[in-house]
Amino acid sequence: MNAVLETIANRYSCRGFSSEPVARKDLETIALAGAQAPSSRGNAPWYLAVVTNREIIDDLRDTAWDLMLRRDKHGQEVIEKRGGDLFYNAQAVIVVATKETRDLTSEDLDAGLLCENICLAAHSLGLATCLCGFSVNAFADFRATDNERLSKLLGFPFGYKMTVSILLGHAAKVSTPHVPDLSKIVYFE
Repeated sequence: MNAVLETIANRYSCRGFSSEPVARKDLETIALAGAQAPSSRGNAPWYLAVVTNREIIDDLRDTAWDLMLRRDKHGQEVIEKRGGDLFYNAQAVIVVATKETRDLTSEDLDAGLLCENICLAAHSLGLATCLCGFSVNAFADFRATDNERLSKLLGFPFGYKMTVSILLGHAAKVSTPHVPDLSKIVYFE
């Protein structure tokens, strides 16, 4: 198997990170790999905030958790069964924000391509990742000013919205990738 296919086959969602920091050089390599993702019409409608500052990571996590406690009982139960830390002790978080493009394609699709590049690049460097959709909660409480506060803190350009975050770090325990459902692939010859 070639190295790219092996990386794809072995990447998994990490739900337990060690406290070992992620090297700045690795973060720069991973962010560059993300930026090299294709996008519709070359728009690259994304913005990355690469966060290793513990206070900011904790702020994002705690703000998202507060809203989850009020509005998403199922999500809360899932996280509590996994140890109770929404970010699983990740030492770095890449926050992805996107700008509405208003063309015939989706900035969410472009962001997905960016995220896949980031996750595969991290795995190829021996790091673990987990896409964290729950982190959007930190920006979604309409009863608070968290969206404005966090967007400003992370330097989001005007017109960009929180899309997803990628938790990143060294795995506390290596896990196995999911088993792909091949029944969802159909060939027409």
